[in-house]
Amino acid sequence: MNKHKHKLKKELGQNFLVEPNIAKKMVEVLGIQKGDLVVEIGAGMGALTDVLVKKLIGVKAEAKILEIDRRFVKDLEAKYKKKSKIKVIQGDVLRWLPAYKTRKNFKVIGSLPYYITSPILHSIVRHKNNISVAVILIQKEVAEKIAKKCPDASYLSTYLQTFYKVEIVKKVPKDLFIPTPKVDGAVVKMTKLDKSPVSKKEALDYEEFLHNGFSKPRKMLNKVFSKKTLKDKGIDEKLRPQHIKVEEWVDLFKSR
Repeated sequence: MNKHKHKLKKELGQNFLVEPNIAKKMVEVLGIQKGDLVVEIGAGMGALTDVLVKKLIGVKAEAKILEIDRRFVKDLEAKYKKKSKIKVIQGDVLRWLPAYKTRKNFKVIGSLPYYITSPILHSIVRHKNNISVAVILIQKEVAEKIAKKCPDASYLSTYLQTFYKVEIVKKVPKDLFIPTPKVDGAVVKMTKLDKSPVSKKEALDYEEFLHNGFSKPRKMLNKVFSKKTLKDKGIDEKLRPQHIKVEEWVDLFKSR
């Protein structure tokens, strides 16, 4: 198990993966090809970065390695300074990712801090360029939640599955991190749909629409939408939000 020379910061959600086999699996399912651009979120001590860089160099791809903690950034910079296609960046993903401009599609990989998983997932969907694939290690309960479909859907699963195919790749026991978090993790692969039914321009409106639709999850749909609207769409007014398929939500959104 790797030893860490820096005291970890609880407020940054620093629980680092130390199992190389999980890192290898994540890089494998990302499907890196020649010329790809990969953004790693939250490199930390570099357990995933080491595996990623080896693969990138092998296929002549490039990467932006993002880390918020300056102490780890210095270590990473020293380690990869001779690798011209590997750029280490000190920054907050929630500020950096929305501002990042590139003409080419790119892929995202990373072990996400559990406390900001949802905002990062929203940033991935909202990004103006095309994030074609994201392979992320997140809290197991959240992974299970976003992979669910009706009749167990949620706002977040419906939102993500409107734009991406979401699948759980592997469960990750909590003792494979240092320090050990209170919950297990899971690797999730999100693959961009060939054609999303909601455009990027509509994404924020769609978010708001879904938030409203799921605002009373225990109440029947007729508490949120008019009976006429539901009848016109052939949707049973007595159903609850979690019972509605992604296509039906999109249909309701388009006809609002």
